[in-house]
Amino acid sequence: MLTKEWYKVPFSADCPNCGAQTRSAAIVVGPASSVRDAGFAPESDILMKPWGRLDAFALVESLAGRTEDIERSIVNRFHSEFAFTNGRLISICEHCEESLPPAATRSTVMNGFVRLGQRRLLVNERMLLFASDAALTEFRGGTSLEESPMQDPDYALMLICDAESVNGESGTIELWHSIARNEYAIVVKGHEGMEMLRDALNDDLKDVVAAIADLRLVLTQLHLAQASSPYCALARDLFLEVLNDAGYRQAS
Repeated sequence: MLTKEWYKVPFSADCPNCGAQTRSAAIVVGPASSVRDAGFAPESDILMKPWGRLDAFALVESLAGRTEDIERSIVNRFHSEFAFTNGRLISICEHCEESLPPAATRSTVMNGFVRLGQRRLLVNERMLLFASDAALTEFRGGTSLEESPMQDPDYALMLICDAESVNGESGTIELWHSIARNEYAIVVKGHEGMEMLRDALNDDLKDVVAAIADLRLVLTQLHLAQASSPYCALARDLFLEVLNDAGYRQAS
C-alpha cells in the first residue's frame, strides 16, 4: 500500500486487557491510495506490475513491512496511541499499553470516521505512508469525506528520469509541477511505458526525493521534458541540488 491520503481517527473503547476505558486512535486511508496484490515485494517488483487505486475508504487493520517508514510517519508522531508489536503496527491502551484488537474497535472507529468527517474535523496527514504488508477493511459503499472545493491543478511535465529497481527492472519517473498550487507530482512508469503509480501532494522537491528513496528506485539518467525550456532547466538544477543534499551521487 502506498498513500498520501490517510487520517488518524481518535476513538474511546473499553480495553479488553485492563478493563479501563481508554482513548486511542486508528488509521483510515482514502480512495486515492494505491494498492498491490498479496505477495508484492517492493524491493524487486516496483516496476513490474501497475498499482491499483483503492477507490474506497478503508480501515487499516494492521501494517507491517517497511517498518522504518511506518515508525517515522505514525509511531514516532503518535507514540501514546500506536506501537509496534511483533513487527506490526497496533493501537494501544493509554493505561496498560497493551494492544486494542481491531475486532473490538472496528465499529467504533468506522462510525467515528464518518461522524467526524461529516463535520470536517479530520485532517489528511498528507505524509507518504508505504507498507509492503497491509490488511485493510473497506467501508461500505457511499461513504464520503467532503473536501473543500479546489480548482484542478495545472500540472506541467518538467523532467523525465530513467530509473531501475534493485531487481534490474527498468522504467521512468516523470516529474510534474503545478504553478497554481506550487506542488510537485511524480508518475512512475514501467519499462513498456505502463503507468505504475502516481504520487502527488508534494510541497517541495525534498518530498519527491524522499518518495523515490522509499520506492528503492535508482535514477540512471535525467532528461528535460522540453530541451529549450528555461523552466525545465531550472527544475533540473533544483532537482539535482536536492538529490545531492539527500546523499545521491552521480556515477563516475
